[in-house]
Amino acid sequence: KMEPKQIVRLDPTVVNRIAAGEVVHRPASAVKELVEKCIDAGSTSVQITVKGGGLKMLLVQDNGCGIKREDLSIVCERFTTSKLKTFKDLE
Repeated sequence: KMEPKQIVRLDPTVVNRIAAGEVVHRPASAVKELVEKCIDAGSTSVQITVKGGGLKMLLVQDNGCGIKREDLSIVCERFTTSKLKTFKDLE
């Protein structure tokens, strides 16, 4: 099974170079982002539950490798990721 990658804060120079296009405008955009996270985690099964057209609840469950316990303290902070280290990683 795939091992979770460490989640780290992006360097401010990388943050400043990323376009502001990461705003979620509708529930379908949020589902797309969450499913991409599942795929990145090596999931082979993804279950999505939606209530109220996604405005009341979006629940995405998978069998991916998850998050390391030591990363839980920063996982929801802005500009943290396990995929990028430098701006070149976006190319």
